[in-house]
Amino acid sequence: MSDGSRDDYGALVGWTSTRSGDRLTLRLQSVRTPPPHAEGDVDSRLYMLDQNQAAQLANYLFEMSGQSKPSRRGRGWLARLFG
Repeated sequence: MSDGSRDDYGALVGWTSTRSGDRLTLRLQSVRTPPPHAEGDVDSRLYMLDQNQAAQLANYLFEMSGQSKPSRRGRGWLARLFG
């Protein structure tokens, strides 16, 4: 990024995601003012990620937060039984 880039600051207040084929659409919502917030105070940004970018972002956030990644549990006996 160049020195002329504009950084946009805010507090993250919400997010949603939807899958479109092999892409993920991530909507991040933020505010720049302290509460209480009006509906017009919430800014939304949409980001399109492929599966690799989504996995890299998730791993990065786990590392930065100091949290451990969820363990992959095996399928339960009921799921194995009924496929």
